[in-house]
Amino acid sequence: GNAAGVLPLHSLPAAANRSNCSLAAVVKSARDSVGADANARQLEARAVRLAQATPLPEWLTPAGGSLNMLQVAEVLLSGYTAQDEIRQLFNDYANADGEMDLRGWLAFQAAVQEEPDVPAARAAYARACGDAGSSRLSYMRFAMLLLSPENRAVPPNAYTADLSQPLSHYWVATSHNSYIVGDQLTGRSTREAYMRQLLQGCRHVEIDCWDQFQLRSCKTVPVVTHGHTLCTVESFDAVASAIARTAFVTSDLPVILSLEMHCKPERQHAIALALLSNLGERLLSCDDIEGSSLSPEALRGKVLCKGKVKAVLAAVREARSSADVAETGEAGRTVSERERASVASSETLYVRHLTLRTVPADDFLAGLSHEYGFALPITSIGEERLGREIGLAAPRAEALDEGSVLRGMAGSVHALQRKTAEQLLRVYPLGLRFAGKNLDPLVCWRAGAQHVALNLGQHPDLAAQLHYALFEDTGGYVRKPEEMVDGRGWPPRRESLRRVTIELLSLHGLPKQGEERPSRDGAHGASHGYVPELTGSWRAPAAVESSSTLRLKVSLHAIGGFCSVSTRRQPRQVETEHVTSSAGEHGGLSPRFGETVHLLAAEPHETILRVAVLESDEENASVDAEEVAFDTVVLGRMRPGYRTLHLRSRRGTRIEMCHLFVHISHGNE
Repeated sequence: GNAAGVLPLHSLPAAANRSNCSLAAVVKSARDSVGADANARQLEARAVRLAQATPLPEWLTPAGGSLNMLQVAEVLLSGYTAQDEIRQLFNDYANADGEMDLRGWLAFQAAVQEEPDVPAARAAYARACGDAGSSRLSYMRFAMLLLSPENRAVPPNAYTADLSQPLSHYWVATSHNSYIVGDQLTGRSTREAYMRQLLQGCRHVEIDCWDQFQLRSCKTVPVVTHGHTLCTVESFDAVASAIARTAFVTSDLPVILSLEMHCKPERQHAIALALLSNLGERLLSCDDIEGSSLSPEALRGKVLCKGKVKAVLAAVREARSSADVAETGEAGRTVSERERASVASSETLYVRHLTLRTVPADDFLAGLSHEYGFALPITSIGEERLGREIGLAAPRAEALDEGSVLRGMAGSVHALQRKTAEQLLRVYPLGLRFAGKNLDPLVCWRAGAQHVALNLGQHPDLAAQLHYALFEDTGGYVRKPEEMVDGRGWPPRRESLRRVTIELLSLHGLPKQGEERPSRDGAHGASHGYVPELTGSWRAPAAVESSSTLRLKVSLHAIGGFCSVSTRRQPRQVETEHVTSSAGEHGGLSPRFGETVHLLAAEPHETILRVAVLESDEENASVDAEEVAFDTVVLGRMRPGYRTLHLRSRRGTRIEMCHLFVHISHGNE
């Protein structure tokens, strides 16, 4: 098998091809991952129990209570795909021979899946038939196609946007202390953290640059670390090299390097040389952006550096306190062209490559950014300061209740939206978040902040999960709503609400206790090769399995606008989450839920759906349910039909062959 534990179908014995068995790959990977007979026996025992409870072909009936590995794979696959709705769908569009041909497949795609892309449907059919070595789909192959990432509720091409607008019109995937893996006090600083985040689509990373004399190996070179903590150090040159290698693999949209500078001038020069050496023509200087179109489209494949230009900051302060200001009674004046030219002529190599130049927060909030004359001004503001500006009593680490957001905040939020329509704003977390718990990104995005810096070098909390949902398959740039950038204020009053109705049908392939099956496929698959402890590795289930109860928790998280979750089409009260009743077992591998939820949202493209699997111990009811899997998606990007949510583990990594099977329909209220 390959690194993901997937065997090509043609490598299986002929008997397996009769049912198009592909779960043998899972069996083999689980067996080989531990290299122990005990695991194979456990798989066999589970398959025998399943075979005794499920109608199976005669050749799969246990002989003397035992099965060979091929039969184990077949039985597990039968249990994995056992789903009444899937069987009925197949029967409705299969021919008299009990197989589905291309005509039946296209009819199913048009009538049930509402799939407008006929070439894509043909291609999916051709791939499925080619893998099976047949010209028609069997039920097993049809079921596996529905229960696959290819049938995800949000397809890879779901998001499209005009990328020719100014940079200030986009939310940008941004990380905080991007070099740290672990907590903010004792974490590990590593170049691999940058590689992982850039390959996952992050477009704005932070580099804390320090002179380091304590370590002999770093005595003459700048390093990257979290100053005044116990975090380890990494050389700046290694970080620059890592960024150059991975910046534009996943996305070619512009990358921003936020340089927190704590180095003396000679080290700053070394930093500039390292960036030029590694990035070459991809690194922009101030000369490159003069008179240029500063949009994501125009800046594809380019790297912009953000930092403070102390000489300009000093010049503005001096201009404000100069004698002529006092004589004329002006409150202040813009730095003159002559003064700017004088400052520019003395700029160092490092400063000339700071294309995003920092404006102090007080001046940004007072509307004085123009005094600095920067082509691309940007302001960094702490979450506590932002909270005061928009009327929050204190920073919050979790998503805010929509009612509290609306009360007393609309005017100040709209004022910030107008400011951020023209200038970039970065929000960073409270310094006391030593454990790395993130700020609430929803409030920041709603205020118009383009760059909401989150700690991504750890297992994802709710804030990081919302971040990954918003930016998934977008290239790292998401267009802000039109009303947020044209001065009208967002969200506006809507005459109708978008309704997404989801039938929660069945759960397939949830790992057993102690089992891990991280999927390393997909658009961001290469990222799992870096900081692999955040991804996890294949691990066999625990030797002893206890009985448990499964429920689903469905919740909505809106950047702005009304939203609700209810089992009623017209809810009696506004709730933003719902927990289902316990699942019923179905063959041991695909628990059924059979509940329907109606999701209402005024701004569906700015509302994130989260579905979590809750597991509780039947033998110990006093213990709270544990969240064992989840997925987050943007509500407005979901397509109709019978689809899957490809679930993630608590590490944030998608789980191999673990899907929640749902039916989705759209409407308005």
